[in-house]
Amino acid sequence: MYARNSITALVVIATLALHSGCQAQTPCTTNGWFGPNCQYQCHCAGSAPCDKHDGSCSSGCHQDWFGPACQYGRLGYSGPGWLTDSDDTTCNTGNTQPVTVTLDTAIPLTWVRVVVRNAGDPSQIQLIFQACPGLRKAKVDDRTLDIECSTTEPVSGVTLSGSGVTGLCSLYISGGRNVALKQSALQSSRYVTNNNQDGWWASHAVDGTTGGDPESSTCTHTVGYPNAASPGWWTVTFSQAADVTRFLIYNRGDNRIKQT
Repeated sequence: MYARNSITALVVIATLALHSGCQAQTPCTTNGWFGPNCQYQCHCAGSAPCDKHDGSCSSGCHQDWFGPACQYGRLGYSGPGWLTDSDDTTCNTGNTQPVTVTLDTAIPLTWVRVVVRNAGDPSQIQLIFQACPGLRKAKVDDRTLDIECSTTEPVSGVTLSGSGVTGLCSLYISGGRNVALKQSALQSSRYVTNNNQDGWWASHAVDGTTGGDPESSTCTHTVGYPNAASPGWWTVTFSQAADVTRFLIYNRGDNRIKQT
């Protein structure tokens, strides 16, 4: 067994609300980012630009993201094709109810979003994956409902029941937000070559870039053991406490592995 000494990106997923904090803030002018000090990354469909102030996407969210400002990662699951196609216009093709989906990876859950065909139907849908005395519902619009029910134990499946399920079109299961983005990162050393004198910084693992092109040096890379005095290390410090539910690690393009 050996330790890898390069990371393309680290995505730390947690349950955290968007906030602006109290630090000095400047308007964002950087493409692909929004909010005070450009602290949030755009996640629009088709790589379209988002609103520089609130992150809204006229093209809709990228299929891997949803929710306010498209900031919440969408968990993958298996289920009916009309439910897994990321299309709010394709809906339950019959009178199927209840509907059960199986998550690709079992993790603690916080909230889901459901979209239905007809206005008014969202309130007729119930969420089942564990007993939830504190269950809360929030109507986003006439077709969209957010349901909050936080768990402490990993959940592997979700069931939707009720008369509104016959008009169900989409189910978005929140995987949380990336709280590692632009946070303070440090590493034990930095790999330097004659062809690359200014790459492989610790901050490159939390810059939101997961492409992993080995020639662009957009990854972090420490000096490999045994050339270094000890095995390399890399750390990230959050600006505020977060309830972390999962870690995603992306390696370089020439070492392309994603570990959960």
